[in-house]
Amino acid sequence: MVPNNRVQLLIDGAEAFPAMLDAIARAKQSIAMASYIFAGDTTGVRFRDALIERVRAGIPVRLMIDGLGSFLTDEGFFAPFVEAGGSFIIYRRPSAWRPAWTLRRRDHRKMLVVDDEIGFIGGLNVGNNYAPLQWGGEGWHDMQAKVEGPAAREMTRIFNRTWRRLTGDNWDYRLAPATSRGEVSAQVLESRIAHRYVIQRAYVAAIERARETVRITNAYFVPTHSVQRALGKAAARGVRVQLLLAGATDVPPVLYAARALYQPLMERGIEVYEWHQQVLHAKSAVIDGCWCTIGSYNFNHRSLLHDLEATVACVDATLGRALDQQFEDDLMLSHSIDQATWHRREPHEKILEQIFYKLRVFL
Repeated sequence: MVPNNRVQLLIDGAEAFPAMLDAIARAKQSIAMASYIFAGDTTGVRFRDALIERVRAGIPVRLMIDGLGSFLTDEGFFAPFVEAGGSFIIYRRPSAWRPAWTLRRRDHRKMLVVDDEIGFIGGLNVGNNYAPLQWGGEGWHDMQAKVEGPAAREMTRIFNRTWRRLTGDNWDYRLAPATSRGEVSAQVLESRIAHRYVIQRAYVAAIERARETVRITNAYFVPTHSVQRALGKAAARGVRVQLLLAGATDVPPVLYAARALYQPLMERGIEVYEWHQQVLHAKSAVIDGCWCTIGSYNFNHRSLLHDLEATVACVDATLGRALDQQFEDDLMLSHSIDQATWHRREPHEKILEQIFYKLRVFL
């Protein structure tokens, strides 16, 4: 945990993208950006051109994308950025020469750090799917945190570790001094290959300490038995446990696998809701109105075992109130799963749920 931060909740691309572009435009010393998906659409052009403008102003800008997540984006799309002087790398570009299992190791993080002082972390990739409807985007529902202070510097350290491994270039000596921006102690949790359980353990520890409420919003929810057990024990001791999950999704197999768990979760006293508006892509939680986390981490086996993930966690009543209010607002637009009638769904739905739950380790 690092002290003296300010953490702000940003809802959807409508709030997050303008704030990110504004921070980029104001950069004075450095920019580091990692995005699992960086699409070559109109939103991608906005961000690429904003980065190019800062490069031309003499600011060192580094951009890292995932080779699989951004596979559909032609590498030539980034040529103007590189020609302007920006530094660009692709994490594990798919190749016939690589072992097949390496395709599963991805950089799923979504981070932007400006001047080592202002950071953005959450679930939003760069693309029209996440852009607001006013931009011609699809308005997927997601969460992003704006982090100001020493915790943003820790985000740069995480970025630098991967950059150094891929390029051999160590940027840690260029880190700007830590600056105080608020009164919140925050922790940037990193889940990587050698430390796969860091984020899950933080979740479980917070759930085990819960006394009143556990509210989790998660796009791809197929948790391990330890997470299910922690949630069940919390409900058993009187904690109100509420899960807001994707009813509209871009990955149907995960939705089927998640639904296989609804009945046992509800039998433990856990409330389950599905979001059926635009695609739900958020990964956030608020416990007892004060422990908060926002990041890229999903409760599925990909995030746990294979992907590089990052999330910010903090104890902050102000952020907690914002997350609680957003959760309640989202519930008003969601469908409550009724334990008494859940069994009435079509037989083929039940079969698909069991099939994909058996295959959950691949999801």
